Amino acid sequence: MNQPSDTIESFLHIFIHSLQKSVSQADTSALIKELYNIKASDINLLQSTPQGKNLVRECIRTMRDKIYELLCAGHICGVEYLYILLFVSRTDSESSLKSTKQSTLETTTSNKAVYQATNEAQSHIFSPETIEIDSRFEVFVKLAQESLFMQRNSDVENVLFIELYIIAKALMNMRDFTQLVCEYITLIMLVDINIPVSLAHTQFIVESFEKLGVDMPTLLSALKAQQDKQAYFNYPALARRSILNWQLHCFWNVSHFFNHNAWLELYPLWQDLFYTLLQKGDVESIDEAMYMQFFIYHMCGNNFHHQAQWRRFCEEIDKVASQAYEAFAKTCGVYGVGNRATHTANGKICIAFLRDRLVPNSPYKVEYSLLHNLYNDEAFKAQYEVKIYTMKLLEKSDDDKQVIAAYEGLGIEVVDVVSPFNAKGFYNSHLQKALALKDALHRDNVSILISPNNGYGISDFLLATRSAPLQIYYSHGNFVYDLSCVDARMTHICQGNRHITHEGFDFYGVPVKMQERFYNPPLDAKSQEKIHSIRTGFPKNVIVLGTIGRLMKLHSQEYWECVVEVMRSFPQTIYLACGGGNSALISECIEKVCAISGDGEEILRRVHFAGYVDSGIYGHIIDIWLDSFPLEQGESRIEYAAKGGLSLVMSKESKEERLQRLEQNLARWINIPNRDGTAKMQEQYDEAYTILAESYLSFMAFSKEEYICKACALAGLFAEKRTDEIESLRCTSAFGRAVGDEIKEYEGVNAFKEIMALNP
Repeated sequence: MNQPSDTIESFLHIFIHSLQKSVSQADTSALIKELYNIKASDINLLQSTPQGKNLVRECIRTMRDKIYELLCAGHICGVEYLYILLFVSRTDSESSLKSTKQSTLETTTSNKAVYQATNEAQSHIFSPETIEIDSRFEVFVKLAQESLFMQRNSDVENVLFIELYIIAKALMNMRDFTQLVCEYITLIMLVDINIPVSLAHTQFIVESFEKLGVDMPTLLSALKAQQDKQAYFNYPALARRSILNWQLHCFWNVSHFFNHNAWLELYPLWQDLFYTLLQKGDVESIDEAMYMQFFIYHMCGNNFHHQAQWRRFCEEIDKVASQAYEAFAKTCGVYGVGNRATHTANGKICIAFLRDRLVPNSPYKVEYSLLHNLYNDEAFKAQYEVKIYTMKLLEKSDDDKQVIAAYEGLGIEVVDVVSPFNAKGFYNSHLQKALALKDALHRDNVSILISPNNGYGISDFLLATRSAPLQIYYSHGNFVYDLSCVDARMTHICQGNRHITHEGFDFYGVPVKMQERFYNPPLDAKSQEKIHSIRTGFPKNVIVLGTIGRLMKLHSQEYWECVVEVMRSFPQTIYLACGGGNSALISECIEKVCAISGDGEEILRRVHFAGYVDSGIYGHIIDIWLDSFPLEQGESRIEYAAKGGLSLVMSKESKEERLQRLEQNLARWINIPNRDGTAKMQEQYDEAYTILAESYLSFMAFSKEEYICKACALAGLFAEKRTDEIESLRCTSAFGRAVGDEIKEYEGVNAFKEIMALNP
């Protein structure tokens, strides 16, 4: 929210007076940092009055005089001074976007050529809000421009010249905000992001771009210019990697840029660069292409909503890459499994799980639970050994020591042969990692490679170059990953079936009984206190609706049409949207739903974007989980239900199909012996069917109208404090989970062993 104009005026009067009195650079720098308390929208509000405009002009004149004194005295004005962009006029945006793009495309053979052209392309359009040009700063602009990216420069020096160039140019002209920001982006993203001085700029960008009013079109304009093929390949390899690194590790993390769907506009440019690298086919280009593939996967995959998008990605990226990797490997003599033993030294068959990194996310919880169940089966342990091979993609995050310890606690070795390559930070070689992993798989006589990955350059390389006799794709939700080097597909998303078809592809189903510690860990006194503290922070008698998971799945107008209707019917409800993502897009979606009724502002006040949360805590705070659709939340909902929560799901099946599947599952369940070894009786089947068939009436909807009706019915139970009925529903849900877990544990172990027995 904007501050009142009188508050801003008071602040700037004090700022101007203090700046005029400052006698040292330290004093001036400290005052400049105080500007971080106001935003571009505050300045716009201030300039709506004549006195406000005059105050802004006085502020600019004072800053010009003081910073000019510092520069003349030889002082360095660092990154914090870039916040003076707050006062730069916002006129001529369209012209500036065009000039930035044109100037950047004039790159010849070095980084420096781009910026000579960029400066010459500056606009000369004035507006009433634009203050006069201050030619005193022209000498500093020219000095910086002539010194930028000289061959003898270190990147530390380049950063100093970038700061001088942008600050001096801003103070000289005080206009054309968009072009200045575009120039800054195109300059800074050529610098090594690993060096300490870059950290100050990443921090400035992440913390200040939203306050400065830097919008997505401005960012995209700069990024498109730098990633035009002609410009991009005129930069050296290190600068090209930096261009990608700054997008992934800096600009992506700006709150209003994070996971924004406009990033997908860059896909055609990235694809063109990727194809060019693959076509070159030499070692350096394949290495660069493998990182580029990871980059595209991350930037696009986090924005994909549908299987059709993943299908296109597989066709245009994965398949093209795997063909190039296979050809490269054959040329270099590293294709195939070579001469290796079929068993390890202990006489067992070695199964390798290839992981991007080891962190406590949903795929880890599923895979650990599967392996825990398998290692409780003596027949499996006698025949097989499992090893985890980590790619250690530090670009995503470091490996978690507790996760590694958990695997080792099962007796599973975690193989790390790639850590030495991470010494180069975000400039590590993905090709070297892939070759090291391939060598380790050969050394360990791996017979079966299971890859739960669907688009990384490293994993595609290992599959495409045939790194094990039997190669299996393990899907955690992407059902259209389709490479010829994959011999079989498996998934735990199988509705309890040994065989299932997803998106036209056949999968082996491996049901997984999840470990209780993942879904419903014990609550210590501190956790209970935190839950109580959060709940008491809400209004009394509030009913908490919500979900936990990626916000991208909430970007559905038809979903919010249902949720908003429930919230209108029950004014005491709030909605907790827990998880990472772009909350602004969700807010826009809600506003569209409320456009006709005009109650969007009131509804949004009751929608709380909690960000990343501890599901072990918030699973006990949400009263009713209203599952998203058409993209459901998946494992996070099951985890919530395991804590005793009530959830409503929009079924993708008809009611008849649901009941038929229930009958099939119970037919398998009754054939599983009881824990004491005795056979189940028909009475147990009948009781289970009655309970579970009735549970669908409360927890499953088959249309939007039914979703609203059943959500309101659940909310009504809480509103009327009908605790006995709520507890009865919780018991029904718990019984259903117990039946399902029994089936999953028995079927999952046997299904996995069946897959491992496949012929290569």
